[in-house]
Amino acid sequence: MRVLLAHGFSRGPLYYRLTEPARAVIESGVDVEVTVTRGLTTTVQRDDAGEPVVVDVDARGYDVVVVQLPKTVQMLQTIRLLKAQGVAVVVEMDDLLSGVPFGHSGHQMLVRRGMAKWGLECTREADFVTVSTPALLEEYAQHGRGAVIANAVHRRFAELPPAYERNPDVVTVGWTGNVLNHPYDLQEMGSGLQQALDRTRGASRFVVLGQKFDAKARLGLPAEPDEVPWMPDPSDYIVAMGEIFDVGVAPLRFDRFNECKSWLKPLEYSARGVYCVRARTPEYERLGLGMPARAAKDWAKWISVGLQDADRRRELAAAAREKVLAGHLTEHRVEQYVAAWRAALDNRAKASVRGVGIPAAV
Repeated sequence: MRVLLAHGFSRGPLYYRLTEPARAVIESGVDVEVTVTRGLTTTVQRDDAGEPVVVDVDARGYDVVVVQLPKTVQMLQTIRLLKAQGVAVVVEMDDLLSGVPFGHSGHQMLVRRGMAKWGLECTREADFVTVSTPALLEEYAQHGRGAVIANAVHRRFAELPPAYERNPDVVTVGWTGNVLNHPYDLQEMGSGLQQALDRTRGASRFVVLGQKFDAKARLGLPAEPDEVPWMPDPSDYIVAMGEIFDVGVAPLRFDRFNECKSWLKPLEYSARGVYCVRARTPEYERLGLGMPARAAKDWAKWISVGLQDADRRRELAAAAREKVLAGHLTEHRVEQYVAAWRAALDNRAKASVRGVGIPAAV
């Protein structure tokens, strides 16, 4: 079986949902040829209204093409053309596009301009859909052709020197991300973060690895948090996060988007030996790593534990890291990815016998 994994521009989803799974499959030695590529080669013409229409696509001889986060009518046309060629199509979705909240940098394009609707249409026509959470499966695979493949990290990161081995004079509380893509999440901690910092004044600090923008105002902090600029290469970011953070926070507002969101952030923290305090969203609870918090007093309590009690911080972080090593590495997901691609191939073969897959007008 030959599988082509086609991605767009976003490096985060690419890394965890295509690049690292491909690496794991190749390293496993399973009899599958896997290639990651940026986009697909297509032939585009203009219709009578001047709109671009995809009239041909080059599958490069692959049996299965995985399309990540398709969001346009042209991608729907491409999927239909691939199916007509007998190529099995898998659509990979790692976020609830229709749930992106107002205030998020992607809300205008995804929700108001309808890209999320095209994404849903693409999943409806896919031979198989892979997602990172059960809630996303309910949204994108109501036809029954789908599977949850949870996010995981590569062993090489989980085996780096863990954060809990350090004994810093100043303990660092950190959060990773772009504040503009999390317009309501940091506020979920209320005064909890500041309470913990106040209790350990002079022996703690708060750092944003990414883009802090107005995090100070959103959190009601008396001083600007430190900022370490975002690193475009996710592997660099994962390494740096474990070298900078001692305590990692993962607050999320309870809304449709976040209730479908994967467990990636607490997983990353735990893999790098960072003591984690996190929200009680469905996926964070399902993973079960990190200390759960909802009210400000919970955030204050558990962040304070991480700042004040080095032995407890070390014990809890070490236990979480062991759970990652035992069941949440990319090598643990290989069979699931291969099974999904084979299921797509089988579904396409059955559909071809029935004559399903001829391009329809959009």
